Amino acid sequence: MVIILVSSLGFCLNTSGVNEQKTIASPPSSNKALDDQRSESLRQLTPSSASAGPIKVVYDLPVKQPVVFITIDDGWYPNEEVIKLMQQYHLPITTFLIEQAAQEHTNFWDEFSKAGGHIQDHTINHPYLTHLSLADKKTQISQPMDYFSKYNSPVDQLRPPYGDFNTEVGQAAWDSGIKYIVMWDAEMKNSILSTRSSQGLKSGDIILLHWVPGLDQELLMLLNILQKQNLGVADLTQALNGEPLTISWLKTPLPLPKPLPTGTAKAGELAGSSNNPATKNTPGTTGNTETTTVPPATPSPGGTVTPGNTAPSGSTASPGNAVPSGGTASPGSTTSSENANQPGNAGTSGTSNTPEPSDNNSNLSGA
Repeated sequence: MVIILVSSLGFCLNTSGVNEQKTIASPPSSNKALDDQRSESLRQLTPSSASAGPIKVVYDLPVKQPVVFITIDDGWYPNEEVIKLMQQYHLPITTFLIEQAAQEHTNFWDEFSKAGGHIQDHTINHPYLTHLSLADKKTQISQPMDYFSKYNSPVDQLRPPYGDFNTEVGQAAWDSGIKYIVMWDAEMKNSILSTRSSQGLKSGDIILLHWVPGLDQELLMLLNILQKQNLGVADLTQALNGEPLTISWLKTPLPLPKPLPTGTAKAGELAGSSNNPATKNTPGTTGNTETTTVPPATPSPGGTVTPGNTAPSGSTASPGNAVPSGGTASPGSTTSSENANQPGNAGTSGTSNTPEPSDNNSNLSGA
């Protein structure tokens, strides 16, 4: 059964028995992609005290209900099955889209928007913003805002490529009309859910996924994880704007797809997605939907929303899913320590490594 709740928080769901918490390590190697078409990762997170000048930076949001937020980055591999899941389970998903990727499949992003998705800024072509001149920073940020305004308005959220920002990036974003730099503190990757916190997934978390081949199956697995932990999926844009939220709740696990024979094409993948995993999504059952209205919980204006602002007692993820820092993870699951490592550097626990900074302010605390 799927329940749709209107509130102003975040959301989580559980998929099959795959309960996973994971630790992140090595940095990205290229400007186009990280690992298998993923360009952002938990290991790139800066300290929560890193400044973006006048712009608020959010890693999670304070919430009153046990909910989380789903975000999907880049856009090189659109997937029709994801839209079907959004429509069937009323999932409020925000995508941080690269303009060049969006231009390859304009009809798909129109469908995504009509299915209730929000399209926000991930620059023109995914550069390290701190390495650019001020004029180039502004162009990379403002041009996609104009382009994406045909899908939804306003476009006022930025996810900097590789999580790379500093005060100059924040000022350029602010001058362009951006209100929030949206980071993340959980990641679904290769069918494993990783969290920045040793406590595991918690209410208010912003979860990172990527438009990669097989995204629909990863999304199904994530939804089952959320369902098992009694977490709902809420609308990030509504939460940031202090509006009543639409929240989707799944009451029963969703059926996972069966693997296809090796070499079989996967339904739903658009052109350019030829290397997707050999799996096929089967959407779950229908008729499980409810709606409720809850007064919005608005983050206080200004400043940085740091990880750890969780919902009141009773709304966090059920115990037993997190592996304490320094503990031993069960097979298929790990915990992510508070690494704040920038791309291009090997990560050490508790350190902040900037990616070949072009100035002395790149992602430094208080910069």
